[in-house]
Amino acid sequence: MHKTIITVLLTSLFWAFVIFFFFELKTPKEESTIIVNTEQSAPQPEPILEEQVAVATTKPEVKSEQPKAPTVKKSPKTIEPSQKATTKPTTEDINYALEIDGMWTPVEGAMYPLEITKYNVAIQHRSYKNRVNYSLKGRNLKIQYDNARCEITKQGENYFLEIYNSQDFSGKYKRTSQPRKIDMRPLDQSLYSTAIIGKWSVINGQEYPLEFSKYGTAIQSRSYEVRVDYTLNGNALNIQYDSARVVISEDASYYYLEIYNSQDFSGRYRRLK
Repeated sequence: MHKTIITVLLTSLFWAFVIFFFFELKTPKEESTIIVNTEQSAPQPEPILEEQVAVATTKPEVKSEQPKAPTVKKSPKTIEPSQKATTKPTTEDINYALEIDGMWTPVEGAMYPLEITKYNVAIQHRSYKNRVNYSLKGRNLKIQYDNARCEITKQGENYFLEIYNSQDFSGKYKRTSQPRKIDMRPLDQSLYSTAIIGKWSVINGQEYPLEFSKYGTAIQSRSYEVRVDYTLNGNALNIQYDSARVVISEDASYYYLEIYNSQDFSGRYRRLK
């Protein structure tokens, strides 16, 4: 009897231990599988994130293409080498003796307009007209008391004169006018002594009318009359203190008188026939 009870108790205890051991070990495994399942289910939203990333990446590409639409490839039209070439100053093939003749206005470094005549007189236009002798040999300009140097350049249709090493005349000038050209025929020098007699009005290079009398006196009409002696031999004119030179020409209506190398009397004149 006691043996039977002990056997039943031991059997019950054995099965209780087996049941306890089975359930206690099984529950952690199930929890671990649940944790594993939750970790594996976490990557499920990835397709949504990839679509959002794809949308986010495609939008900037659309915006980046918009600035490319107004491509300004026409800007090189503003840089035209042919135009720059036309405005580039040129110094070749300039006849200084011909092109220096005219009225020059200051551009830089000079104050007063300067009229340079082909009669070897320059006129600086201040409140009065300052007349000075000059001579030109190549680019060497002797003007008044100065041994200067000059450069003439052409830019487009404009001529520019630069004078160096002259206290009163140095600077850069632009030519604004030249004396008009007249179709005239030179007279024979044997006729000069009679053709010069008369009253001459001014064309260019001079301010005051001039009269030559047959009595060896020349009269310059300013606000008063300046009377000076003169002699004429061929084209050699001695007038006041100057050893000048003259050229007398004609056309159908006028005689023309040009006087060179006289500070006070140089210029171009005309009188009726």
